[in-house]
Amino acid sequence: MDRRAFLVALTPLVAGCFGGEPSDSDATATPTETPEPTATETPEPTATPTATATPEPEASEAAAELISTAQGQFSEAVYVYTDGVTGDLLSVTAETESFRAREVLLQLDGIQRTLVEAEAEATTEEQQQTIDAIDTMQQFLTHATDAQSWLIEGHDAITEAYTHMDDSDLDDAEDDVERVGTAADQIAEPIDAIGTETEGSSPAAAVEAIGEDEYSEKVAQLGDEAEILTTLADDAEDIRNGLTLLSRARDEIDDNRTDRAADTADRSYDVLNDAEDRLDELLDEFPERADAFESVAEDLRYLASRNADDADSIYEQYS
Repeated sequence: MDRRAFLVALTPLVAGCFGGEPSDSDATATPTETPEPTATETPEPTATPTATATPEPEASEAAAELISTAQGQFSEAVYVYTDGVTGDLLSVTAETESFRAREVLLQLDGIQRTLVEAEAEATTEEQQQTIDAIDTMQQFLTHATDAQSWLIEGHDAITEAYTHMDDSDLDDAEDDVERVGTAADQIAEPIDAIGTETEGSSPAAAVEAIGEDEYSEKVAQLGDEAEILTTLADDAEDIRNGLTLLSRARDEIDDNRTDRAADTADRSYDVLNDAEDRLDELLDEFPERADAFESVAEDLRYLASRNADDADSIYEQYS
């Protein structure tokens, strides 16, 4: 076939594929209008109802009666503590002779049972706070009774220790000094407990038997007496050791071992003189609230001083 004739024949076919008039379906579509959205009304928010406060429950009459009973029992315990003399806790000191610790503790045990019942009946926060405060005061008086007992024991023991040392009865003095040390050790626990209880606001307002000032002053008195007892326990032990050395020096003189006696007397002097110096410092600033121990502290200082002079004389004579 002639090339020209082929191209002429092909042209109408190509024109049919890529050209020619558009069909009806290829006509541009007329856009349809989008309907306007119908506005919907936004509902008004519903107001949140205001919460109403829960009304405070009425105070329980049963709890109130039990609280009053516990307060009365506490007053009775304080009366027994002070032996019914003044009702003032500060009147009871380390040199008090008629302290009835067991009876006080029995009274306090009754308070504890009453408070358990009161707590079960309490309906208001105020009643619960009052119960807690009375319980704190009950615990305070319990620990104070324990501490007071050991202070009285310690005072008796150190007084007897002085008497025996002054009489050169060093064996009995040793037993007395051990008793003083035991009392000083035992008193630490209740004193620490009282210190913990007194942190924060005073609970004394919950009871009528003890004023807030009396409460804080009693805490201070117990603390001062305990501190002095601990100090005197160490001093008494040193004085007894110094007197033991002095007695040995005298025995060595009797055995004609004068060189050794001089050395022993010199050691005795050092121990006794140190004890005297410490007691001098203590008595210069002796706490007023611990004056129950002041007299025996002065006796111990004099005992240490007098025997230190004797020890020094032996040393000077035989050295």
